[in-house]
Amino acid sequence: MSPPPTRPAGCGDLLDAAHALAPLVEAEADTADEQCTLTRRTVDAFVERGLHAIALPRELGGAEADFDTQIAVYEEISRADGSAGWCLMAGAVSSAFAAAYMGDAAVREMFEGRTGIIHAGQLAPRGMAEREAGGYRVNGQWSFGSGCAHSAYIMGSCMEMAGGQPLIHEASGLPEMLVVCLPREKIELLGNWDVMGLRGTGSFDYAIADQHVPAEYTFPLLRAEPRRGGPLYRTGIFVLTAAGHAGFALGVGRRALDEIRSIAAGKQRLGSALLNSQPTFQRDFARAEARLRSARFFVLDAFGQALRLVEAGDDLTLESRALVRLATTHATEVAAQAARFAYQAAGSDALRNPSVLQRAFRDLHAGTQHIFVDDKTYTDAAQVLLGIAPSFLPL
Repeated sequence: MSPPPTRPAGCGDLLDAAHALAPLVEAEADTADEQCTLTRRTVDAFVERGLHAIALPRELGGAEADFDTQIAVYEEISRADGSAGWCLMAGAVSSAFAAAYMGDAAVREMFEGRTGIIHAGQLAPRGMAEREAGGYRVNGQWSFGSGCAHSAYIMGSCMEMAGGQPLIHEASGLPEMLVVCLPREKIELLGNWDVMGLRGTGSFDYAIADQHVPAEYTFPLLRAEPRRGGPLYRTGIFVLTAAGHAGFALGVGRRALDEIRSIAAGKQRLGSALLNSQPTFQRDFARAEARLRSARFFVLDAFGQALRLVEAGDDLTLESRALVRLATTHATEVAAQAARFAYQAAGSDALRNPSVLQRAFRDLHAGTQHIFVDDKTYTDAAQVLLGIAPSFLPL
């Protein structure tokens, strides 16, 4: 096992807490895979050590941690178990959205005087919201509600409708999209989480059927303005989300390389030298290490620059947003390549269960299927860097 990730400045106790919890998280990983959702022990440990509130505003009892800290913590938990890291980041950023962007009455009800409140949900606009007195009438069905089985509130994004037609935002020309939030008991969990990787995330399908959602429990998806918290929340929901995806990928990729290094020290096929003494393996291992470490520095640099901009009182530029998304997608791609190299080099050692390396391989390749790290990120970033991007590009 490698030491924990290099400590970024200002990490405080959060990375220590993540490192201390890693053995428990790893011990619970097989059970989470079997039951297709995190164990109660893992969730309770996140709450007890404050990790679930890593991105929550300080005024609501959260850490409001900077991006270096968030990424390092997601990385350390994901290194122990990809599903746990994924659920931690999904719950942390979902709770941050609710806390920073929703109305005062909603935030008081959800957070004040309460601890351990976790949110979940998918922000793809797969529902419909029609305005009515005091709020919206909402219907829809969503997928990938990671962590919804242990969350108190569930969110979903909707097309805002009027007279059966989508409303169009005048400036951007895009449909108006609204994020809505309801207590879990008003959501129907539909199951349907039988997958190759990230099995322990409990990313179940769910539905909202003809529910009234008060306006206070909503915010605009593409134009969210923070109503509480510091500069961190001015980076917006896409940058906050990207930090979680980057930390997940880097952590699971690191674990894959740790595992193959350990396996290679004792693996010897008939008539061959030890794997770790073979020049071709050494070359490929060094390349994977260089790429993963380089991707990590790109991630920290891109997110660090974004946070420094908003801390100085400036708005994020389109280029800074593009670089954050580019760094996140690149880190995911590099980590998946590292896991693929490690899995293939391990031979049957990674084929038979139980195998941490096999789980890392499966989890990373499941993570690559998320739309947030789709290859379109590369073309969007290229258009920005080449100066040919459209005037409104949702990054």
